[in-house]
This record gives sequence, structure tokens and C-alpha cells, in this order.
Amino acid sequence: MRIMGKTKIILDTDPGNDDLIAIIMALKSDLIDVRGLTIVGGNTSLENTTNNALSLLTYMGRVDVPVYVGNPSALNEVSTSPEEFDEFISHRIAIHGATGLHVNLPEASIKPKAMHAVDFIIREAESNKGELILVPVGPLTNIAKAIEKEPRLKEWVRSIHIMGGAVEVPGNVTDYAEFNIYCDPEAANAVFSSGIEIKLCGLDITRMTSVGKEESNWLLGNSAGEELIRQLLVAVFEKLPNRQSFSLHDPVAVLSVLHPELIEWKRFNVSVVSSGPEFGKTVGSASEDGLIAVGVNINEQEAKKRVAEILAT
Repeated sequence: MRIMGKTKIILDTDPGNDDLIAIIMALKSDLIDVRGLTIVGGNTSLENTTNNALSLLTYMGRVDVPVYVGNPSALNEVSTSPEEFDEFISHRIAIHGATGLHVNLPEASIKPKAMHAVDFIIREAESNKGELILVPVGPLTNIAKAIEKEPRLKEWVRSIHIMGGAVEVPGNVTDYAEFNIYCDPEAANAVFSSGIEIKLCGLDITRMTSVGKEESNWLLGNSAGEELIRQLLVAVFEKLPNRQSFSLHDPVAVLSVLHPELIEWKRFNVSVVSSGPEFGKTVGSASEDGLIAVGVNINEQEAKKRVAEILAT
């Protein structure tokens, strides 16, 4: 069913603290039609990310939104050393906790659909040629496998708005690499070279868009979603006492669908280092005919305002 006037998206996600905010934002926007959530492993295990998505939809009263389970991220299959892998897992648990979220959600009242996430992406793209936007806010494993299985996605998908990468700034999981790209650099390379129009919302702009520890008035209302986000922010700052702000990484990718004018875009060709000490680094070469529009600046205050306004609806 088409909802008139709304932009159709699939949110490919690995919930995840900031994923939670992005999902709530997409669900609440009156300009977005969430066709489904496709789940990838990343911030925590695939089992946890799936359960978190189902429980969040239950909490939000949006059990109408289908959930499709995809792939674990490929990090355990790539050329990291055991020591590097252990360090990565420690980083992941420190940021997102053992289950991926620092808040408690109700037991899910729904189950994931039987169809694999990759097949759902292909089906929706074929059924909505030229209309569907993919919004991956986790590792790009599901998106890469969908492109590999159905190359015609290049013609069918309108665009891909990615939260990932650090083109002109340092990484977060290492000095070089941003978390989502680090999880599956080969998938990122496949997506970046696919020829599909890509808008890359990396740490270059998501670090600029953050909520400070003292910004208790950022959220505007008292809806169920906003109360959950308040609980999340309190818990994050309690568990990470040295952290002074919470970056709205994944919400920026959703915002880029709704308000791309708030972001300054620059064309790059982008590749990802898949071995060696700079593993996971996004390497950008500026070019007027570059394949990827990389966000290099953002109107921070207006972006935070728009996110809060959407969450308050």
C-alpha cells in the first residue's frame, strides 16, 4: 500500500542506542513511510539487535512495521587479529552494553518475518522502482549482499543514505576507522562502487550533531518515545561518566532524507582499507564527478531542532 506524499524507506539497523532514536524518528515522521526494518549485527549480536527492534516496535505500538532478519556483520570473517577482535568487542560492550541498549524494553509481542532481509530489500525495490530509499545505519552487510544478489538494484533504488565512515576526520573504533565501516569494509566497498546514488553521513557531520549532558530541555514533549530517549540519555551518561555529549549519529542519516539542505555535500570517490593497520578507514578523493555525496558540514542547531520537532509529533 502506498501512503501518498511520504518517502518510502527501509531502515537497515543494528539497535543500538542511537539506532533507537533513529527508528523512533522515522516512525514518527509524517513524511516517511517505513516499509520495514531490516536487521544486521553490529552494535551487538544479531539475536540482540533483532530482539531490540521487535521490543521497540512493541513499546511504540507500531507492531504493523515488519522486521526482517539479515546477516551478522562480517568482522569475525575478516583479517583482524584475535587481539583486535577482542578489543572491538570490549569497545562495543562499553558503548552499547551487553544487549545493545542502556534501557529496558517490554518483551516483544511480534516476531520477525520469515523472509530474509536481503530478499525483502530486493522485493521492495522492485515493487517501488525509483521510489525506495535505503537508510543503513549499521554495517553495510545486508545492502552489499542485496546488490550482489540483484544487480538491478542500481536501477531500482532511488538512493542510499548511509551513516558510516570518517572521510576527513579521525575514526571512533580506531584512529582511522568508523565503527559501521570497520565491521564490514568489503561490504562498504561493494556499496560505494555500486553506482547507486549515495549520501554518506559520516563522523564528519554526526559528531557535530550532539546532545550535551546538560541539555535536558532538548526534547520538546512527553511522548512515549521521548520519555524512552530521556531514559536512554540518562543511562548513557551514568554508565559513561567521562562522556560530555551524545552524538546523534543514526538520526542524522534519517534527517538527511527529510532535510538534505541542512547538510553541505561534497562529491568524493570513496574506498575502504580492508587490511593492515588502517583497516576500516574510508579514503576519500574529492572529485566533481565523484560517486558519493559526502556530508562535510551541517547546521548543527537547526538539525537538532528538526530532530526534536519530529520526535515530538
